[in-house]
Amino acid sequence: MNRTDKLKFYALAVFLLQITALIVLQVFFGKAFSILARIFTLIDAAGTAFIIYRYEKERKERVIDTTRVLGTDAKDGMVYAQLGIISYNEEYIITWASELFDQRNIRLIGEKVTRVIPGVEVLLNAESDKDVFVIRDREYEITKASGSRTLFLKDVTEFNSLNAIYNSEKTVLGLIYLDNYDETVQYEDEAKIALINTNIRQKVVEWGTSYGAVVRRVRSDRFNVVINEGDFHRMVYDRFSILEQVKEEADNLDVAISASMAFAYGSADLNVLDNATNELLELVLSRGGDQVAVREIGQEVRFYGASSEASEKTSKVKARVIAQTLRGIIKEADNVFVVPHKEADFDAVGACLGISRIAQSLGKAANIVLEEIAIENSARKVLEDNYDELEARHNIVSEQDAIELLTKKSVVIVVDHHSSDLTSSPDLVSRAKKVVIIDHHRRKTETNIAAMLIYNEPSSSSAVELISELMQYQPVQVDLDEFEATYMYTGLVVDTDNFKARCSGRSFEVCAFLRKQGADIAMSNEWLKDSIEEFETKTMILKNSRIINNNMLIAALPENEGTVTRTMVAQVANSALSIKGVDAAFVIAKIDSEIVALSGRSNGAVNVQIILEKLGGGGHFTAAGLQRTDTTVAAVEGDLLKAINEFLEGEMTSENHTSE
Repeated sequence: MNRTDKLKFYALAVFLLQITALIVLQVFFGKAFSILARIFTLIDAAGTAFIIYRYEKERKERVIDTTRVLGTDAKDGMVYAQLGIISYNEEYIITWASELFDQRNIRLIGEKVTRVIPGVEVLLNAESDKDVFVIRDREYEITKASGSRTLFLKDVTEFNSLNAIYNSEKTVLGLIYLDNYDETVQYEDEAKIALINTNIRQKVVEWGTSYGAVVRRVRSDRFNVVINEGDFHRMVYDRFSILEQVKEEADNLDVAISASMAFAYGSADLNVLDNATNELLELVLSRGGDQVAVREIGQEVRFYGASSEASEKTSKVKARVIAQTLRGIIKEADNVFVVPHKEADFDAVGACLGISRIAQSLGKAANIVLEEIAIENSARKVLEDNYDELEARHNIVSEQDAIELLTKKSVVIVVDHHSSDLTSSPDLVSRAKKVVIIDHHRRKTETNIAAMLIYNEPSSSSAVELISELMQYQPVQVDLDEFEATYMYTGLVVDTDNFKARCSGRSFEVCAFLRKQGADIAMSNEWLKDSIEEFETKTMILKNSRIINNNMLIAALPENEGTVTRTMVAQVANSALSIKGVDAAFVIAKIDSEIVALSGRSNGAVNVQIILEKLGGGGHFTAAGLQRTDTTVAAVEGDLLKAINEFLEGEMTSENHTSE
């Protein structure tokens, strides 16, 4: 309440008190007091009327007509454009307002600005300089003039309404691909094919049209989708329930068919959206399929689904084509370099040995970048114990040596990883003009390595499996000695947790191939045995474990109990799965003074990849991990618990929407 308002209030109060007093005196003194009372009443009424007159006059003097300041045209223009101006004093009382509010019968002068504009404190306190607020059911974009007590308002009600309609009607392009459809129907009879088309392919079309989408088949296993953004967001809210429906029908028909989808929006250029959907579908397939990738142009990719492990591809045509392409790239190169990931393990080093032997069989000398890089302890010890034999058949170099030998014709083959932040030789990879990626991990997003060839198969158990198949499709015989075959076999054993996870029929075919090449199973088992110190360390880590959600184990090694190796973290997570009732295990520990590692393992009932992707990690459906610097074990454990809760809530939401 400003000073004039207070004066008006006090005057009326005094007037009422005096009237009351006169009535009381009239009762006690009768007619003798009547004339005097009337005189006082007239004087009070005149005084009160004068105060009210002064109040109204001062209020009108405060309302400066916009015409006097800016002219008639400016005034009319501001009203037409629905622009308003408000000034207020140090007590946040509105002292002046433009004509826009008078026309809308909104009385502002004399009112407190925080009362008539709820939430405007964010502007008054300089927390923001512009925001949208509601006044009498209309939306105004309000800007505070810097260093003054003035607010500029623009009515954006119609604009926001039209913008919402425009956004809801923007175009979203999509692609739907039925994984393994062609391979499945190739050998089925007509009756079974008809059931597949009716129960799976047609169901996909009906699902899309139920949201208002236009779905057109462009191939037997692929559909183009066009949908409005508003309807598309309903698809997202329902978490693409068709994924589960396709898998249920596929199970009923006893076929290995799932759905992979890609959607792009956020651009008026249809060519941009078309290119984005094709790239996204390729990304989805490289992650194993059975999921949806969604991208708003300029934003990060979001994934939905991925509730099952990548299925084995029944056709080996792709492996044969990749083998032929790789052969051409190697034969054209003047130098071949093979690069594993950081903390290289048996699988990564074994894959390097396999590529080196392929290059040698094609008449090229390969350089394996293993010197001066971090190698997992067990894998390193085996290399050191057999270094003479290794050096006799392979050229082992450091990253610096490789950079000095690198030319424009050189090819760098990156194995068992696809990201520059995971590679053991980032400078070499970034300088190379020709790069090939061979990996079996699901990709988080597009690889940040510029590669001329990417062979990424998440359905494969290991990089050794992929490269062993490529060896068998070479036009010349690729021979392995006993050490090489045993080392590669050990990589296969480690990545499949001794053939208990992530292995398919093709994994056992590779196992048989390596056995024929001379792999010594007894020697491999000896390499993988724990020392007494390692056994004690595993026991110490598991002592710090607890069960959540009745089926997940979390073991976080306190920092005051020291550091362990990254491999040890993964091995403990694998071991924890042998505990009855544990479907997923997460182990957290420091692997040096600055890095905290987290390893997640699952028996297939829980998708640990999705959980750890929420934290910036990645991997497979049943095996994933991450590393963080400048943090603590407790902080990573807290983030993990939050990600698990989000995962569980997402599963419940998905189940509810599916049942609905």
